[in-house]
Amino acid sequence: MIHQLLSIKSIIKKGRLCLLIGMLFLANKQLVKAQDRLELGGFIGTSYYFGDLSKGIPFANSHLAIGGIGRYVFTDRIALKGMALFGNISGDYHGQDLRYPETSDANYAFKRSIGDISAQVEFNFMSYDHKYITTTNFTPYISVGLATTIYNRIDTDVENSAGKPSFILSLPFGVGAKYKLNKYIRVGAEWTFRKTFVDDLDYMGPGSINPNDPYGFGESTFTHNNDWVSFAGVYVTMSLLKRKTKCNDGIKK
Repeated sequence: MIHQLLSIKSIIKKGRLCLLIGMLFLANKQLVKAQDRLELGGFIGTSYYFGDLSKGIPFANSHLAIGGIGRYVFTDRIALKGMALFGNISGDYHGQDLRYPETSDANYAFKRSIGDISAQVEFNFMSYDHKYITTTNFTPYISVGLATTIYNRIDTDVENSAGKPSFILSLPFGVGAKYKLNKYIRVGAEWTFRKTFVDDLDYMGPGSINPNDPYGFGESTFTHNNDWVSFAGVYVTMSLLKRKTKCNDGIKK
């Protein structure tokens, strides 16, 4: 009797093990199907800003920027891209050759760290990585989407404000180009801008000049602001799994 019970338990254990292996196999097959269009990689480049304290020259006062990039490919013309970037921005009145009277900060300068998380749609100018055509290895593209810019925002109305992390809406758009090195590795370069809806990226706290209102008139509008952020750099991504395709007679492969 005991021997029979042990045999039943052994069969149950083996059955559970087989079931578990089967579930893992099916899950892996589903993972293959879900990931055959996915790319992940890293970004390195520069960040800078356009505003009241910028020189109006691209890449002036630029700083190192790094981050990650992910891309989900819908077709050979359209892809959804997600990016998480970190960098610094800076500027100064002296660099602008500006002087404001009756202030102790006539040469006021600022520098701050920012983060950026975005989701953008890429539109390829050329067929890229077509599943049946192996010569579609390169394309320029444009991108547009939504983002949030993250920085330590200082309240202009609070004395001795230390600031707090804030997430503000921004509109990213830009241009780029990408190249497929092989069936797994892709490289690219892009230059994008973030249109923010604030004008205090260059404000460092009470007691210093507010570049948006240097004379203290206290007047501003929602639609008028000068603060933009730009990222430019290169990236490398890896395709997690090769897309599976059927043999198509008469189609170049």
